[in-house]
Parts: sequence; structure tokens; C-alpha cells
Amino acid sequence: MKAGFKVGEIDQLFFTHFHSDHYSGFGDFYISRWLGGAAKPLQVWGPAPVESIIRKMIDYYEYDVELRIAEGVTRLGTGVEVNVLAPGDTFVVDGMNIHVDKGTRHGNVDDILSYRFDAEGRSVVIASDGSPTDKLAPLAKGANLLLAHFCVPHIYEKYGTTRPFTPFVIAHHASAEEVADAAKEAGVERLAFSHIVPPMTSNQEALEELSKFYQGEILAGEDLMRIKV
Repeated sequence: MKAGFKVGEIDQLFFTHFHSDHYSGFGDFYISRWLGGAAKPLQVWGPAPVESIIRKMIDYYEYDVELRIAEGVTRLGTGVEVNVLAPGDTFVVDGMNIHVDKGTRHGNVDDILSYRFDAEGRSVVIASDGSPTDKLAPLAKGANLLLAHFCVPHIYEKYGTTRPFTPFVIAHHASAEEVADAAKEAGVERLAFSHIVPPMTSNQEALEELSKFYQGEILAGEDLMRIKV
């Protein structure tokens, strides 16, 4: 909404995977979209667990939905149509050609997807969490923008936030070098980053780490940022 969009008019939502930090806000979006005047079902896309996740979320909110309907709100707009995706799928949404593949490996999360969006001769690829697989560079080949995530391990020591599970967190995320290698192999026009691990890493620290391995244009992702591709 701060970016200028009406939440009730958003009809498509895409999930990469289902760690809680990537979908815990979905319920608020679902209810806000409905109360914001949504007039048709929400199309949700994602890997296999999406069916179970969405069903449970709808059950969770049904009590609240019934209360509001009793006060005169129409049920129109509460519908959700779930689309289960698998690596290699290609489809079209609102004039965009979309291709998905398993572009990253992310610890024990087997159901994870990367997305490529192509429209009007331009392309954006969202890599998702984890280290690049051999599918990411082909998926991102020649893209105008690749959005990727990585880990800066020494930040844990800098801020004294190491925990027993920290080695697993580091192992489950890409290094800056891995992201840089994938971007170079794909020949992308620009490389953007967000969702850096650990979360206290500043954009400057992340930029310095990535710049050791990548000399192309790098953008530090920020909320409400608009990138022209």
C-alpha cells in the first residue's frame, strides 16, 4: 500500500518456499485483501506444500471471516485458487511468461523454487534462499536483473551472535562467491541482493563482501525500492 498499490486489487501471489519468515505475513495479506475490496479469488502459486499451508491458513481465519460476514461484509474475495508448481514448469500470468526451476538448494527444504518473469522483452529472476544449483545460471541466462540472497559468516562473530545452530544456517545459505559465480555464468545485466544472513548485516557490509567476487552492477535491495529493468 505504501508503494501505491491497492491491496484489494492484487490477484497473484508467488511463494518460493515455506520457511516461516517467508510466509508468516500471508494471513494478514489475505484478510487485508478481502477487506480492501477484493472482487475475485486470489491466485496463489508455489511448490507442493502450498496446498496444505493455504488450507490451514484459511481454516485459521474462518472464525474471523464469519464474524465479519455477520456484520455485513460479503464473502466475495475470500476465495483462494492454489496452483502447485514443479521444477521446469512454464506458464503465463497477466501477459508475463513465467518459468520455475530448482535454482537453489536450501538445507533440508526440498520444495523450493526460483522464478523467472519475462515480459515486454525484459526479464527478472528471483533466485530464492540457498546456494545456487546448476539450474540457476540457465534460468537466469541474459536476465536484466537477478535477485539473490547470501550469507556473510564473519558478521556472526563481529556481533557475537553465534549459536549452536549457526553452522547449519551458514551451510544452508549461499556464499557471496557462489552468487557472484552464478551471476557471471548467466551473464545478467544487474545483480541485486536482499534477505542477507545474518539479518544484522548492513547493506554496506553485504556490498563489500559481494564486490570481492563480482565487478558488475550491484544493487542493495530496500523495502519500497523500484528497479527499472
